Amino acid sequence: MSKMGQYVLEQQEKESYEHYHEYMGRRMREADRYEYERTEKWHHRFMDMARLIADWSKDPSSKIGAVAVNDERRILATGYNGFPKGIEDTPERLADRPEKHKLVIHAEMNALMNALYSGVSLKGATMYVYGLPICPDCAKCVIQAGVKNVVIPTDKTDKGEWQKVWEEKSLPMFKESGVTVTVLGM
Repeated sequence: MSKMGQYVLEQQEKESYEHYHEYMGRRMREADRYEYERTEKWHHRFMDMARLIADWSKDPSSKIGAVAVNDERRILATGYNGFPKGIEDTPERLADRPEKHKLVIHAEMNALMNALYSGVSLKGATMYVYGLPICPDCAKCVIQAGVKNVVIPTDKTDKGEWQKVWEEKSLPMFKESGVTVTVLGM
């Protein structure tokens, strides 16, 4: 084969190689975009469910909901902020903030307790929480239960000290323990 023929063959192989990598790169970007869109769709579906569950709360000032799902998108447990089973949630008690705060169970804790009550492990689960950023006590229990991902609609709130507590206590615990926090920006 002549040097010119060898050069042409090498150029064709090079172009073929470049076209293949260009094609595969494009396919991988398309697959990544599809997976991202699919994941976002499910994040929003489960957040909508957490919002719906939040409405079950009788608390007149805060409606918080939580949904725990496994990696196959199966619902493992739900919870909303409210009084423990068997404790009467009268309008008078709910209106008395100090009394209410002594009795209320946060949505995240309620979801954890509901999973425990049903004998369901939350190891490796994702927890969707709607309403407020997660408090430090709930963050500790979410971490201890083995939840690996937390999804919240926003990490901003103007409700009391919640913002400061989230940024200075809860979020650092999640980061240190390896729990991924996803903020949907809703």
